[in-house]
Amino acid sequence: PKRARLAELSNLKEGFATSYDGTKIWYRSMGKGAPLVFCNGLGCSTFYFKHISEYFKHKYQVILFDWRAHGQSQRPVKDDSMSVDAVTLDLKAVLDHLGIKKATLVAHSMGVQIVYNFYAAYPKRVTALVPCFGTFGRPMDTFYDLTLSKYVFEWIYIFNHLFPRVAAKMGSLTEKNPFWFQMGSVLKMFNPGLVDKDILREYIDHFTSVDPVLLTKLLRSMQEHSAEADLKKIKAPTLIFAGDQDKFTPVWIAKKMHHLIPKSELMIIKN
Repeated sequence: PKRARLAELSNLKEGFATSYDGTKIWYRSMGKGAPLVFCNGLGCSTFYFKHISEYFKHKYQVILFDWRAHGQSQRPVKDDSMSVDAVTLDLKAVLDHLGIKKATLVAHSMGVQIVYNFYAAYPKRVTALVPCFGTFGRPMDTFYDLTLSKYVFEWIYIFNHLFPRVAAKMGSLTEKNPFWFQMGSVLKMFNPGLVDKDILREYIDHFTSVDPVLLTKLLRSMQEHSAEADLKKIKAPTLIFAGDQDKFTPVWIAKKMHHLIPKSELMIIKN
């Protein structure tokens, strides 16, 4: 009905929040009610939350946003401000801009580290935590459950910083690869029978558009960060989601977080 559509549009807000260093952070706020903030993964924009945000906007104030140098947000003035602490302050900037004193934080992948970091700094501003398919720290130590992963990352980090133009060109070639779906399936990056191919295409297009030097700077900061010591201090209700066949973040990590976070709940999704 037209009246419902007008009400929905009246609750839609888009714009930019100014982070601590002047970087403009793009956001979209939909609906009204208790604030529900969705925090993206590394190299991701808001597309992963497309279906879930549409569902919840009818009962909640749903907030989507892009980290610095991602999506519609601005590249930071200083390249060295790509860190876990910097993007944590991007989240705070969005909440402050919208006048939100307390919110439920839903986080995917890298976003999990960020919301744990945010809770450690601002526990009174968190109603609840919903970490999805992420870890508490040092992600390259457990990527594919291989100790070799962290050494591969170090090589990529050095290569990207020594040859940034070549790295960007390689990303462009990956984007144009006609066999990207088959390659991702073989490497067990996703379940081909369950994945939303359009959203995965958006992910590849976006990931390869982010400056590879800034991306690896942020990943380096993630690798140096761990919130493990803070997990036992979490008092907010926490619902952890994990995939039983997740290669990026093995399921045992979610079980460890569940063990460490008091009164947390764990939902393991099969296949």
